Amino acid sequence: MIRVPLTLAAVALAFAFAAALPAYAQTAPPSAAGTPAPSATPAAAPAPASTPPLIPTFPPALGATPAPVYNYIYRPSPGAGATPFPIPGTPEILEIDVTDQTLAAPGPLHARIVTNDVVVSVVAQAYGYELDVPKTGHGIFTFDGIIPIVPDAAKGKRFDVDVVATTKDGRTATVTLSFMLK
Repeated sequence: MIRVPLTLAAVALAFAFAAALPAYAQTAPPSAAGTPAPSATPAAAPAPASTPPLIPTFPPALGATPAPVYNYIYRPSPGAGATPFPIPGTPEILEIDVTDQTLAAPGPLHARIVTNDVVVSVVAQAYGYELDVPKTGHGIFTFDGIIPIVPDAAKGKRFDVDVVATTKDGRTATVTLSFMLK
C-alpha cells in the first residue's frame, strides 16, 4: 500500500465539500446481503432559528410604484334624448378616472377609461394631438405616464380633452373633459 501525503489545501477542500452536503443526502452503505440499506432521514427536531428559509423573502422594493390614485372621477350622465336601453353594439364611455382635474407639469398622469365591451380602442385628443390609450382588460383602457415640462405661458390655462371610444365597425362615442395645468 502506497501512502500519499495530504496537503493542507486538499484537507480543507475535502472538509468544505463534506460540510456542504446536506445531512439527508448522505446515505448508508449497502448491506452485505445485497439489499440497499434505508437512507438516513433528517431529524424531526425543529430547525434552529439561524437556518435561512427555503424560499428567501425580501422586503418590498423602495422603488415599487403604488397603485395610481384617481382624484377626478367623471361618470357621463345620459343626454336628454337618450333611451334607457341603448341600441346593442353602441359604444359607451361609462367612467373616466384621472389623476386630478388640475394637472402638474411636470408630473404623473394616470387615466383609466371604463367602456362597454364593444369598444375596441380609445384615444384622447387635445390641440390636434392624439394619444392612444392601451386596452388592459374587457372594457378597461389605462394610461400611466409623465406630463413633460411645458412653457410657463401654458400654465394656469384650461384646455379640453376629447376622449373618443370606437367600435370595430367605426362607431364612436365622445366625452369632452376640461383640465388645467399648474
